This record gives sequence, C-alpha cells and structure tokens, in this order.
Amino acid sequence: MVETNLPVIFLRDVVLLPYNELRIELSTPLEKSILRISEHNHDNHLLFINLDDSLEEKPSIRKLPKIGILGRIKTKLELPNGVVRLVVTGLDRVEVLNYVTNDDDSYEAFVIPTKEYDYDELEAIALKRILLKDLNDYIDISASISNNVLGRIGGVNSLSRLSDIVVFELPFEYNTKVKYIEISNPISRIKNVIRDLNREMETVKLENRIDDDLKERLDEEQKNYILKEKIKLIKEEINEVDIKDNDIVKLNSKINEGDYPEYIKKRLDEELNRYELTSPVSPEMSIIRNYIDWLASLPWNKSTKDNKDIQDIREKLDGTHFGLESVKNRIVEYIAVTKIKKKNKSPILCLIGPPGVGKTTMAKSIADALNKKFVKISVGGVHDEGEIVGHRRTYIGACPGRIIQGLKRVGVNNPVFLIDEIDKLTKDYKGDPASALLDVLDKEQNSSFIDNYIEEEVDLSNVLFILTGNDEDKIPDALKDRLEIINLSSYTMHEKEDIALNYIIPKLSNHYDINLKLTSNDIKEIIIHYTRESGVRQLERCIDTIFRKILIDGKTKKDAKITDYLGNYKYRTILNEKDSYVGVINALGYTPYGGCIQKVSVLSYPGNGEIHLTGMLGDILKESTEVAVSFIKANSILMEIDPNVFKNNDFHIHFEGASVQKDGPSAGLAIMTSLISLLKKKEIETTVSMTGEITLRGKVLPVGGVKEKVLAAINNNVKSIYVPIDNKEDVREIPSELLKGIKIKYINNYLELYNDIF
Repeated sequence: MVETNLPVIFLRDVVLLPYNELRIELSTPLEKSILRISEHNHDNHLLFINLDDSLEEKPSIRKLPKIGILGRIKTKLELPNGVVRLVVTGLDRVEVLNYVTNDDDSYEAFVIPTKEYDYDELEAIALKRILLKDLNDYIDISASISNNVLGRIGGVNSLSRLSDIVVFELPFEYNTKVKYIEISNPISRIKNVIRDLNREMETVKLENRIDDDLKERLDEEQKNYILKEKIKLIKEEINEVDIKDNDIVKLNSKINEGDYPEYIKKRLDEELNRYELTSPVSPEMSIIRNYIDWLASLPWNKSTKDNKDIQDIREKLDGTHFGLESVKNRIVEYIAVTKIKKKNKSPILCLIGPPGVGKTTMAKSIADALNKKFVKISVGGVHDEGEIVGHRRTYIGACPGRIIQGLKRVGVNNPVFLIDEIDKLTKDYKGDPASALLDVLDKEQNSSFIDNYIEEEVDLSNVLFILTGNDEDKIPDALKDRLEIINLSSYTMHEKEDIALNYIIPKLSNHYDINLKLTSNDIKEIIIHYTRESGVRQLERCIDTIFRKILIDGKTKKDAKITDYLGNYKYRTILNEKDSYVGVINALGYTPYGGCIQKVSVLSYPGNGEIHLTGMLGDILKESTEVAVSFIKANSILMEIDPNVFKNNDFHIHFEGASVQKDGPSAGLAIMTSLISLLKKKEIETTVSMTGEITLRGKVLPVGGVKEKVLAAINNNVKSIYVPIDNKEDVREIPSELLKGIKIKYINNYLELYNDIF
C-alpha cells in the first residue's frame, strides 16, 4: 500500500478487522456521498474508524484514533427504503498522519502503512500452539461460539491474520475488540488474545458451575423460579445483598418521610405491598415500580411562596417587556385580589397575537416577577389526547401526560405553566387533545384533575396557566369559553424603536461586552428596510448581526452605515404601487402575523354574466362577491350603470398573492368598489384603502384586526382609509402621532363611500 488520502466512515457498536468481512448499512445523505466518492475516486476503498463515544455525531479531529482499518467494498445492495447495504472486507491496519474536515462535514484522512515488526519464529510457533489449544478448550465449554472458527484459521501461518480472525469471531465486548485495532505488533496482539480468551473461559466456567449447582437444587415445583435462584447464586458468589429488598427499604423510607395527602399515602402503601409480593420474573414488577416512583415524586404539598409586592412585580414586568399593559394589569389584579382573599383561584390566561410580540417571554417574566417556578410545554401538532391526560398503565411504555410530567419536572404544585401554540392542536383517530384540555383549564374542575396513568386526583387550582397562540379563531369554542383571552396587537414603529433602544441593545451590549450606539434613525432604517413583521424577532436578529460583525472586526467602522453590516436593503419603504388602474383597489387584510395590503383586481370581457374568482379564496369571500354583485344590480339606476352589462359580460375577480389562502367578510367593501370602478371606468388612487363587511342593504358592518390593518396602510403610504363606523373605538386605540397625515373616514352605508369617490 502507498501513502494516500481516503474518505472516512465511522463505525458504531461494530468492529471491522483485517481479513474479515462485515455487513453495514448506510442511510444518511452524508454517508451515501462518502460512498460515491469511494467508488469514483478510490477504487471502492474506505478508511473505517471506531469512535470511543458511539453517540457522538461530529467528533473532534484531535480525539480521533491514529490507527484505522483499510477496507474495500465487496458488494453493494440498494434497498427500497433508501438504505444502502454493504459487505466490506478488512484489508490492513494503516496509520493516520492527519484528518481533514470537508465542507459537507465529511472527513478524509492521509494514511500510510503501519510499521512492520520482526519477531522470533520459535516464540511465534509456541504462541500459535497455545492459542489453538485454548481456543479448542473454549469451544468445548461455550455455547456462544461454534467450531467454524477452526475452519477459518486452518492452514493460516501468519500471526497477524490468525489473531485478527480469532478476535473477530470471539464474543468479546465492543470496547475489547476496539483495542485490538491499535495493537500493530502481531506478537503483542496474540498475547492479548490469549489473555482475554482465558479470562472469557473463566467467566464461562463460573456461569456453567452456577447452572450446574442450580439444576441440582431445583425440582419440578421450582422450575418457575429458575431465574430468581440463578440471580441469588450469582449474588452469593459476589457477596451482594438482594437489590429488590434494598429497593423496598429505600422506598418505604421515602414514603414515610414524604409529605403526602392521606389518600396518596394509602395508595403508596398498597402499591409497595404489591411490589414486595410480585415475583422478579413477572412483567408486572417494572410497571408497579415505575408507578410508585411517579406517585412518590409528584409535588402533592410542595409549593413556593408568591411575591405579593405589587410595586415590585410591576417594576420587574416593565423591566423585561415594553407595553403589553393588558397582561401586566391582569397579573397585578390577580395579586391584589390574592392579598385580600387568600383562597383565590389562579386565572387561565390566553395570550393571542402575532409571532414576536413577546407572548412566551412574557410568561417567563411573570413567573420571575411572582417568584414562581416556570414550566413550558408546546402542544403544536399534538394529535394524541394521551399526550395531555396520559396513557393507561396497561399499555407497554405508558407514562403520565405532559401536565403531570411538567409538575414533576418543576417540583412544586403552584408554578406558572405555559401551554404554547394552543391554536395548533390537531385531531385524528387517536383522540381530541383540545377536549382533553377542558378539565385542565376549567377553574371549577381542575382541583380534581385525574391523569389516566396516575389514577388519583391532582389539584391544579394553584397552577397559573398561561396559553399562547396566533389565531383565536382556531381555538375550539368549548376550550375558548374557559380562557381569559388577552389580545396582543402588532407593535407600532414607535414601540419597536423603544424596544430596540431600551431592551434589545442593552441586552446584546451586555452579552457581547460591546458599547454600541445606534440612533433612532438607525433603528427606523432597520425596521423599514430589513424587517417585515408584527413583533421584533427579526429586528433583534438584525441588531445581533451588527454586534457579531463588530465583534469580528474588533471595532466599529468609521462612518459605518447600516448597509455595511446588513447588506443591501431587503425591502423598500413602500409596497404599494404608485400608478392607479381601473378596477383595482387596495383592500386591508389581517393575518395572524399582522395587517397587510391586498390588491383586488377586476376584469370584464364578452360572455354570459358569469363571475370567476381566483386567488385561493374561501367560501365567505365568494359570498361577499355575490352580495356585492346583487347590490350593484339592485342600485344600477342610482349608480348610472347599464344593468345589461351583467348579462353580456363575464367578470373575473382576482386577489393577488395566489399562494396564500384568503377568507373573511372584511373584503366586501373593496370588492364592491373595484366592480363599480371597472363599470364606471374610474380609477381609484392607490393612496385609498378600505375594510368592512357589506350587506344586501348596503350597510357596512364592523370587522376585526382594525389596528393591524391601519398600521399596514400607514406603512404602505395610504393616506385615506374607509372604516366601518362601528370600528371607531378600535381606531382610537392607535396612538394619535401615528395617524398624522392619515384621513380616517367612517361610513355606515356604502352609498356614503360611493358619493365620496364616484
């Protein structure tokens, strides 16, 4: 063999030695890539390396061994499930001079042949005879190896080959076999084989003696206790006390010292008696033992003392989160009532709002402010109700649900318990997790919650449950009825600036130990040109990028601009178009991620009066279109529109952004206006936008998400917004400084808008 580079394959739990064959399976894209490189560039040769830690995914080069096994692919079979099955042959040991990590996280190694050793022929002959004699003796007394190994070594004179074949065939442990890879000297290797083989023979002799003694002491009536007696004999041999008896003593002590309700203490004593009487060979033993452990580990009477200093709580909440006044006020109210009335049930709060507005982190801050422990579970995508209320103990691998697991993990019965992504629960044949949460989140019932695994009442009334979600409409009504919904709206530009300057930058400055000064204009530039979000997550990522680049450069660049750190602008200031067209109108939409501008376009062409709708629209939007068409037909004389236009032409209404599902009644106003714009051939300026539900009588009904819609309109250079008069109070919640230069027009009937525009 000559010096060469070879791709590296890591072996875990199996060992390949020279002169032997091994079957392995490759399943990951990286392993398959290494296999292709071996086939195309290295004549099917690979370097096989065994890791000390078989669970390590990306080992350090410094910890990799200096001796590996050169192997060659003998056969390859690609299975239907994508797995590649190989049979590889070990060729020789090689010395690794250095390892190299490639861009795709694969490894290569520069290898050379291992050092050759001279040895005394007489000593070699003697060692070979000793090995063959010991091997024959081992085969005679052990059932774990057949005499096929004798056929493999028949006629083999090479000590190196002889030792490698014997080690490969013997039932040595993984770590024992791995050490033989490092032993290059054949004399040293065969001496180690003889020593390990003799140790293995002594172990087998001891096992056989125990079996023989056991068979002499047992009769027909005791056959069911063979395993138990065998364990006793082994323990007698090593002078060890009975593990189960010792375990029962510890459990009994734990139960007597623990603070448990009377009914739990009684149940624990009953289960401990069952455990004591159960045979060690019974499958019930581990089930009973696990149940006792869960029952004894739950915090039945353990709790923390709440912080009831209202001023301190308020300061802590203000110190971690800007705004979110509705949440903070509710927590202060809860503490104030608790101070007056000691038996006050914890509220079930549900924070609904776009991503990034601080729902999850606010829950953690509430726990810190109240001096409570904090535990979080995420139920997004959960479709098995057993995940919530546990599984019956009769099932293999049964365990309590996530509520009980969370209480055990946190160790107290009055934590702040965050249930994240409540609007993303799913339902299938395994059950309905949302229904399973009804008992947990009902203040009148959760004092006696029963988990299917625990089977005893657990008091959850002291737990402060906080749920989070993005879309209130996706929460089932029965569950929503038990929740105290607090809606968190999108942050305004001013609020984002304040959060960045007073929270994000100080936090990152402390983390990176860099005193960075960003002006209000810098923050605005980042918000406008690098983020499109309701919260501040992307804003924090951008500022974090600036900190990292300054840390790498070592100092702030002189006269540096934001683009020097974040690159070219991702977004332009205005998404809205400047040019207006007939039949095109700006509708205001709302998503769980904030408000948006939605272009509604209408075209007509000769036809039979059919209406075509595109843009991934839901049923409510389609009904809004029918209402709009009927209203125009009924008022065609008033609007000076030829009523026959709907008989002789087809109309195509399209909502731009066809990859996004759209639904809801709030586009009714925009659909009506775009149709009239087309029929009267009058352009609507792009600085005009609107939202509202329309009825057959022309009445404009209120809609949701008005604050987010108005903020989206402001960010898109809209100057005039038509809003239902019943949404006037929603607009008043928007800071007045944001509405400067914006004209909000409140309408009660569509004809008011018609007279204003047309």
